[in-house]
Amino acid sequence: MKTLIKTTLAIIAFSLVTTGSAFAGDAVAKTTVEALNNSWNKAFNNSDAGLLASLYAENAVLSPGNGKVLSGRAEIESLFKSFFAAGLNNHQLEIVTVDGDDKTLYQVAKWSASGAVKDGVTATYGGITTSVYKRDVNGQWVARTHIWNAGN
Repeated sequence: MKTLIKTTLAIIAFSLVTTGSAFAGDAVAKTTVEALNNSWNKAFNNSDAGLLASLYAENAVLSPGNGKVLSGRAEIESLFKSFFAAGLNNHQLEIVTVDGDDKTLYQVAKWSASGAVKDGVTATYGGITTSVYKRDVNGQWVARTHIWNAGN
């Protein structure tokens, strides 16, 4: 009976320790992704396509929801330049879920942005986005894949 009690207490203690560290990891993942999102939004809202592209891996893959796949920073920068030329701004991200470890992070988020004003009306856009982040050779988090859709 004492062995059963000791074993049960050991299992409970182990469960509490591993659950606690999982929550700590989740908190770090969320804080890291929030910081990445803030940097991304700042670059977007300052219409800085070069800075935005630098937040992606050299060989990143991006799909802007139109069935096309862009590869690499040059194509990604070109896409964002076209967005800014069309008047897109005021980009926001709201995390739905985030997870990962010290090598890979991912998020699913709601996104929204404003477009150019036409006839006194500001166009609004939004949808869902998924991003996967990896550490680069310098230890910095960069987007490896980024996909979004438009819900309106």
